Amino acid sequence: MTKTSKPVTKPVTLVVRRGALRRFDRLKEATREMPAEVVWDRREGRGSEPSAAGVTKPKKDRRKATPSTWELADFAVAERASSRARAVRSKKS
Repeated sequence: MTKTSKPVTKPVTLVVRRGALRRFDRLKEATREMPAEVVWDRREGRGSEPSAAGVTKPKKDRRKATPSTWELADFAVAERASSRARAVRSKKS
C-alpha cells in the first residue's frame, strides 16, 4: 500500500491597490480558509518628488509591467519567497 499525501500548495500573497476597500474585504473573506494572505499595496506613488530622507528616486522605473488583474480587478498575486530567499535578502540589507 502506498500512502497518499496532500498536494503541496504554495502560499500566495494578494496585493490590493490602495483604496480598493470592497475588493480587499471580498478577497479577505474569500481566502479565509486558503493559504493566502491579503495585504495592501505599500508602494508610494511613482512621482518624481524626492523622498522625505532627501534621497531622489532612480530616473528609470525598474518595476515589471503590472499584471492584468491589477488594472481590471485592483489586485495582483505574488508568490511568497522561500525562507532561504528571505534569509539571503536580509543578509544583504
